[in-house]
Amino acid sequence: MFKKLVKKVFEPISMGIIVVGIIALCQPWFLQLHRRGFIIIIVGLASFIIFSHFKQPVEEEKEEEAVEGI
Repeated sequence: MFKKLVKKVFEPISMGIIVVGIIALCQPWFLQLHRRGFIIIIVGLASFIIFSHFKQPVEEEKEEEAVEGI
């Protein structure tokens, strides 16, 4: 159950945090947001690395392979 939640919720949130960090670095309007942009990227990257190491259950991998084979 937790592994499904990781793949469907936490990984996309981590990717979103990375995108927000990149936007924070590229925007010229708010200096405090710009200063913390790199830290935001690092937090998103670290969380993505952690959550991407959770393996899917074997049953789900077989179902995905069956769907791709159709």
